[in-house]
Amino acid sequence: MRNLLILLVILSIHSFANNFKIGVLPYTNSMEIIKLYEPLNSFLSKELNQPIEVYTSKDYKAFYEDSKKNLFDIIITGPHLGTIHINDNFKPLYRYNTKLKPVFVVSKDSNFNTINDLKNSKIVLSGKLSVSSMAGIKVLKNLGFKNDQDYKIIEAKSHTAAIKSVILKEMDAAITTHTPLKQMDDEIKDKIKVIESDYEMPHLFILTNPSVNDKDVEKLKNSLKKFEQSDEGKAFFAKTGYNGFIEISKKDKDDMTSLIEDTKKFLEITNE
Repeated sequence: MRNLLILLVILSIHSFANNFKIGVLPYTNSMEIIKLYEPLNSFLSKELNQPIEVYTSKDYKAFYEDSKKNLFDIIITGPHLGTIHINDNFKPLYRYNTKLKPVFVVSKDSNFNTINDLKNSKIVLSGKLSVSSMAGIKVLKNLGFKNDQDYKIIEAKSHTAAIKSVILKEMDAAITTHTPLKQMDDEIKDKIKVIESDYEMPHLFILTNPSVNDKDVEKLKNSLKKFEQSDEGKAFFAKTGYNGFIEISKKDKDDMTSLIEDTKKFLEITNE
């Protein structure tokens, strides 16, 4: 009996140690992320025949650092962070087959109708390391806006928190993208209006950490494509607006070049 108990403990430790971990960028709260990715989690668990857990981190910088420490087998991250990781030998799987575009969310009853109307306003970000925030600030700069002169920036913890602060009239506008808006309740959508920008970027990158061997990379790519074609996958992509998976191209990485310097500055990367 004692030997059996020892064996069970060993098997339990082995199973836990080999749990497959998916890390998702913290663009909203952790419970929403876990709930949203449950269909992918469940499908891959069956495909790979092993337990899979979905994680995130407290903020964007922590997520970058946790990813860098190889705490996750797969990461689903911003294209700017993903480009840095690929340069550090992370292995590309896919990106979502849609574009990221910074948009400005304002209250439905406000007088803001164009980006130029936002002069002398309080603008909230989902986080300074969010690719939508960085691109949104670039849009403002391209229009001649000067920080702390033509607008004031405030940082929130997530896209959801940023948008809600606009609804509560705490902020004038929030910089976000269409993806979190699509995933919000109709009650919230009815209280806002969206001011479009013309700045486009590739969507979230999906990568493995450098320790995953090439054979397993191909296995994961095949499993993800199976998920895309499954009923669960089709429902997931319809709900999120991600539109399936597509290969990460050289152009996708090149499109991030203009944001990499600021990204590294925010990450306090000095030796890369």
